[in-house]
Amino acid sequence: MEIYVVRPGDTVDQIAAAYGADVGDLVFINQIAYPYRLAVGQAILIPDGRSPERTLLTNGYAYPFIEPALLRETLPYLSRLSIFSYGFTSEGQLLAPELPDEWMITAAWDAETAPMLTLTPLGPDGRFSNQLIHQILTVPAAQDRLIADLLWTLEQKGFAGVDVDFEYVLPEDRDRFSAFVERLKGRLAASGYLLTVALAPKTSADQKGLLYE
Repeated sequence: MEIYVVRPGDTVDQIAAAYGADVGDLVFINQIAYPYRLAVGQAILIPDGRSPERTLLTNGYAYPFIEPALLRETLPYLSRLSIFSYGFTSEGQLLAPELPDEWMITAAWDAETAPMLTLTPLGPDGRFSNQLIHQILTVPAAQDRLIADLLWTLEQKGFAGVDVDFEYVLPEDRDRFSAFVERLKGRLAASGYLLTVALAPKTSADQKGLLYE
């Protein structure tokens, strides 16, 4: 048998489901009385010594100038490889990395890792720009072209999907950004592509810092 220590918010049903155990057995072995309230820190005996079932997805970012040997050594430990990075113009034209990335896509698939196109607000000058983000989020024609370019590039190069890494989004563009992600998700999913979004680790509404505000 295995011992589980109760955490805030845990229920008997949740613990049993995590370990694939029978709820009745869990209640009986631990003599938990109805209505089965648990105390934080309480030790729960898990019948049959089962371990919790977990799924772990791992992602790594890499530039096209990474050493091929290092990439191939790391790929077996990754679920997804986000190739950094693709930018765009204010008109929505997708900008590819300066160095070829096709070899990284091939290496990823060979290792059964999904290669992701990382989309960042890098303009022709190679700098991050929240004004560039604002343009894409507020000009429908530019957004249409960007999504069309993304779909074409995914198909031509053999990417598994897109990772959106928009840094320094303006506060007033918050809802527009959410709407863009939702729209992009629909277009990608219709063609069988994945979508992930990189977000700053925000923990409160009034958290300070350029990335969070």
